[in-house]
Amino acid sequence: MTICISEELDNIKEELINRGYNVVNDANISCDVIICNLKNGGLVNLNVQGNIKREGTLVIDSGSKNIDEIEYILNNRVYSSLF
Repeated sequence: MTICISEELDNIKEELINRGYNVVNDANISCDVIICNLKNGGLVNLNVQGNIKREGTLVIDSGSKNIDEIEYILNNRVYSSLF
């Protein structure tokens, strides 16, 4: 699994690398997962329009999530209920 992450999320990137994930900042690589802060224009800033897989790409809004919550989403490919 290749994870593309916004440059401003270096702390999350380093944690994921330490946990054994393949993490890149290069939006020119086809990614299985994109992690960004959607409130700060994350997808636009990554410029990934041409490299998103047509099906199955997971987009995670880093928002207020900690590394354990992000890893849970990666492993289960779901967000937990908001309510």
